[in-house]
Amino acid sequence: MKRNFFPLFIAALVCPALLWAGTTGKIKGKVTDRDTGEPLPGANVVVVGTTLGAASDFNGEFVVLNIPPGVYTVKTTFVGYQEVSIANLRVNADLTTEANFKLPSTTVEVGEVNIVAEKPLVNKNATNAVRITSSEDIQNLPVRGVGAAIALQPGVVVQDGALYIRGGRNDEVGYYLEGANSRDGNTGVNAITVIPEALEEFQVQAGGFNAEFGGANAGIIRQTLKSGNQNYHFTLQGETDNLVDPGNKFLNTYSYGHTDYTATFSGPVPKTNNRLRFFLAGQNVFNRDRIARFWNGFDFNHAPTYVDEHNFPLVFTTNSGAPLEAQVQQQGIHMRDGIIPRTANEQWIGNGTLVYDANPFVFRVGGSLSHLRADGIGGLPNFVANYFNRDRTRQDELSTGLYNFKFTHLLGTKSFYEVNVNYFDRRQVLADPIFKHNIWAYWDSTASAERGINFFNWEDPTLWEGGNSFDIHGFDFFAPGAPSGGQGLPTFPGLAYNKNKRSYVGGSFGFTTQYRSHELKLGASIERWTARNFSANPRQLLLNARAHPDDYRAALAGDPVELSNFASGAGTAQWLTYGYDPFGNENNVDGPDGPRHPQYFSSYLQDRFEVSDLVINAGLRLDMMDNDDFVFRDPSSPPWDRTNHRLLVDQLVKKKADVEISPRLGLAFPVTERTVFHLQYGKFVQAPAFANLYNGNAWFDAIFVGGTSFQNNLVGVGLEPEKTIQYEIGFNQQFSDNAAFDVTLFYKNISGQLQTARILTNAASSPASSYNLLINGDYATTSGLELALNLRRTNRVAGQINYTFSRSLGTGSVPNSAIAGIELGQELPTVISPLNFNRPHVGSLNVDYRFGKGDGGRWLERTGLNLLFTFSSGHPFTLSKGDFGQQDESFAGEITDPRAQIPLESINSSLTPWNMQLNLRLDRTVDLGPVETNFYFYVQNLTNRMNVLNVYNRTGNPFNDGFLDNAALSSSIVQANGGPAYTALHQAINLNGNGTNYSWNTGNQLLGQPRTIRFGARVQF
Repeated sequence: MKRNFFPLFIAALVCPALLWAGTTGKIKGKVTDRDTGEPLPGANVVVVGTTLGAASDFNGEFVVLNIPPGVYTVKTTFVGYQEVSIANLRVNADLTTEANFKLPSTTVEVGEVNIVAEKPLVNKNATNAVRITSSEDIQNLPVRGVGAAIALQPGVVVQDGALYIRGGRNDEVGYYLEGANSRDGNTGVNAITVIPEALEEFQVQAGGFNAEFGGANAGIIRQTLKSGNQNYHFTLQGETDNLVDPGNKFLNTYSYGHTDYTATFSGPVPKTNNRLRFFLAGQNVFNRDRIARFWNGFDFNHAPTYVDEHNFPLVFTTNSGAPLEAQVQQQGIHMRDGIIPRTANEQWIGNGTLVYDANPFVFRVGGSLSHLRADGIGGLPNFVANYFNRDRTRQDELSTGLYNFKFTHLLGTKSFYEVNVNYFDRRQVLADPIFKHNIWAYWDSTASAERGINFFNWEDPTLWEGGNSFDIHGFDFFAPGAPSGGQGLPTFPGLAYNKNKRSYVGGSFGFTTQYRSHELKLGASIERWTARNFSANPRQLLLNARAHPDDYRAALAGDPVELSNFASGAGTAQWLTYGYDPFGNENNVDGPDGPRHPQYFSSYLQDRFEVSDLVINAGLRLDMMDNDDFVFRDPSSPPWDRTNHRLLVDQLVKKKADVEISPRLGLAFPVTERTVFHLQYGKFVQAPAFANLYNGNAWFDAIFVGGTSFQNNLVGVGLEPEKTIQYEIGFNQQFSDNAAFDVTLFYKNISGQLQTARILTNAASSPASSYNLLINGDYATTSGLELALNLRRTNRVAGQINYTFSRSLGTGSVPNSAIAGIELGQELPTVISPLNFNRPHVGSLNVDYRFGKGDGGRWLERTGLNLLFTFSSGHPFTLSKGDFGQQDESFAGEITDPRAQIPLESINSSLTPWNMQLNLRLDRTVDLGPVETNFYFYVQNLTNRMNVLNVYNRTGNPFNDGFLDNAALSSSIVQANGGPAYTALHQAINLNGNGTNYSWNTGNQLLGQPRTIRFGARVQF
């Protein structure tokens, strides 16, 4: 397939400017005579510590543009008048901060005038709901991490670790760091980790954002890193929950092996006259058990006959073998309460900025990188099945980086242009901890023997005469030494080894100017991605090579036809591979097996008109989305070469780039200094995520041969953008000197979301069976109310209440929501129902009580207490029944095949229970010489409440899957697998909230986080 660059080339010629997402704000105000109120033209206004400033015009008004987010002091001087400074002015990205100066005459003996500004409770210039949180705001919260603070904002719902905004799917949220896209194009989720101490501010705009932002239908989250200032600053912080040894209790909870060490260092680079400044932050986080869940341990000991639920015969009911069985019987099966072994992770994170201010030129470099290593496959591993094989638990290695360079040229005080270059890189490997990338050694007897792993049968690799796994009363276990993806266990095919790479390069140029009351922006952005993915089951690859050595040699030599044949012969080993050949080498071929290079180009025109009683924020956005995808001329007869197991590239039709125009309009009416109304309308579009677009020839071969019952890695062909129309109206009122609230109502129509469809083939003209693909078909309507109440610190107390009421309805919550109906030959859904992530009520209450310096006496000075109470109603589910089907006995009541699920009520008619959690933080700051030290501890889930996150569909209960209670369903299974011994295993492993069967099947947990206690200290100077 040849690339078509013509649309992008024309757009680049037509558009006169390119601009990345804005990352600076502005200060505007008026300079007047304090006594007469007359304007003072020509007054000098300076942002202290920078080279930025302006002179007031004939009306005494001034504007200072291109100010990075942060807290500043602004100073004004005028001949014949006293100097006046306003400190503690906070500037936010893309918003206006007001600073009005009233200068006293030098004839009046008042001395230097220094004013400390208070954080405004009402932003008169915002035309949509913008929730801004600074680093100071999250410092005292009894949670850790920027994501935890984002989850507290109105309009945001977090469910099963995924973030949703205003009823959109979790891949419809846009993420920006330093103005650059930080979202993983494959999944649509945030890919970059920001250290809390490195954060200057984050903004959550739950819809209604300006035309300069796109590619996100639900909302955007913008993060800005700190910059260095004129003084050196150093902090060192450490915290841990290692209060007792693992398995021992402390205050009715456990240690999960958590440690967190963070350091920051900032200031000017020597001998640069304070023009070159840096900020650096580093963090290391380690969790011995990253899951931190309610877990009840168990003890199973071998006995000749059944004695009780802890002592019974530990005999192999399948794959018997005396030596291994004797080893298992001697060892028993024992898991302690609390911490779960081999579920550790460790992450290293670095954030930094370097700014060179050579007015009128400013250079800014930013970087954010991280490396994560985790035991298991990123989700919830079947740690019980791996009990005897913990040393070969698969490891997940993930590295990410986002690097950006920005050059700014100030054209006087009211105009500037920028040049930006950005590079994003994400690399992941899921591999065996012993052989890692050498997948041919996983099941090789010689290589394994060198590592102390001996195969019973090398030709058909098995570890012992019984195989690679064994069964104890219906519960499967990996044999010691079995590589990931061993036979005989419910596993996800194709995921024994996986590596993927995704990166993009972006460049831009742009222009901003203030003309009278208009702030005009003209700009655009472009990204060119490269996406590759390699999936392999090493055992199947090795067996395929041994069974077809000639095909293997031809494929190894690079013959394109034999490469396809070899990949297809390996079956599920290659279901998710493109951009790599079947051996894991990068390729650059055309067609489904090659790398994908989607390109996204956008341009916009934005006008912010600001006068005293009206703000108009109008914009128009053009998006061109080239997904590097193809379409079939005739979907009922796809161009598939059945003999050579590949699509015919020369018969694929390159999909044209999608072009969309999106108008945005926002209005704000500042009725008074304390009262603002706002209205907003906007159209939003985004391209599908890569995971829904790309797969290789082996996958297409599988669906054309297999036809039905194929659900893994489902993608679409020629997918269109998803579209949202949103309306918003809001009211912001400051009702006292220190308190204000804002109320926002919203309504959205979402169309073109992805759903699964059956494509019927023409048997007369196509060798392909009917197959499943993703299409644009699902739609949703969401509406709701958001309320935020803020109390500025008054008499030691500060607080905030956030609440969201929402109603999210749609035809599907995820692309494969209707897969069961499709497989049973039913029509696509057209009736909307509550979406899986719809939580009608979500909110939080935060109260901070703090003694300042010199307040509270000897024992309470600089002591603070923070309480955070969060609550949410449950999410929808459908009470169902279903046959046991072909599922493994260890899954018991969890229905694994949706085709066997029979709903007992309308879709998503039931709700899980409410969730409530109380967190507490207590801290004390003391001075140890020149070093300021803050000692603290915080408790999450103070009451140790068992919050129910999910339930079994049979019962609506997280503690009972409804299997043993239904004799007609379970009696034959129980009797065939040891009777009371099977029951004892099932109750301990799957019930009582442990939910191993639920977690392994869904990747989610039944219960929320238990009480955790962490102690820490932060020193700074």
